Amino acid sequence: MQTSKKLVSVFAKSETMNSYDFWKMLNEMRESVGASNIRHNDFLSRVEDELNDLPRYENFVPSRQKNPVKIYQLTERQMLKVGMRESKVVRDKVLVWIDMLIVRVNQLEQEKINRASASLNYVEQNKVLQETRKADGKETMPYHYSNEANLLNNIILGCSAKGYRLANGFDKTVNLRDTLSIVELECVASLESTNKELIKIGMEYTDRKEMLLKVFKRDLSSKLIDEQMRLEA
Repeated sequence: MQTSKKLVSVFAKSETMNSYDFWKMLNEMRESVGASNIRHNDFLSRVEDELNDLPRYENFVPSRQKNPVKIYQLTERQMLKVGMRESKVVRDKVLVWIDMLIVRVNQLEQEKINRASASLNYVEQNKVLQETRKADGKETMPYHYSNEANLLNNIILGCSAKGYRLANGFDKTVNLRDTLSIVELECVASLESTNKELIKIGMEYTDRKEMLLKVFKRDLSSKLIDEQMRLEA
């Protein structure tokens, strides 16, 4: 049972899901086991009967419909309680689906943390690069920054940003880091932090490349392998 990234994002922000979306998910679960759909009005009656702590209802106009329907914002616990009124086989699916929802919410939060960390380290890395070159009487051009970014891209992704976009069908307007996984972002943030320190001590580009590759192989590459194995399982 799949949950769209939009629903995951909404749930991550408010820790609730509207009852209309939960009703649709519940009907998908029922259909998957050959059970008939439950009408929305009947589902709402079940919600109102089961839950004593409901918030005030809202009016919502579903896509491709003209008339509004009544919805409630349901917490994880409330969805569980409503789902437990289903048959045993559907209850099992509700439990699995909610567990998956929570896992994906946690993954999304970790992505945000890793992306913020990588972004901060990127800024600090570039600042150190600029200051170090200035101290040596050298001007820092835009390509110097992209060289550093691609140094890490080649180690972690196996190609430059341009090559990665071409291989994955992304155009140049796509922010590369928005496409990376949790572990890939973690690797980027970690190597940027290390690279920043190597720049500080004046290590040359080729030597830094060799050192960063060693650090990646020693500390990070196994995480990418494990992630790939989980995705393929």
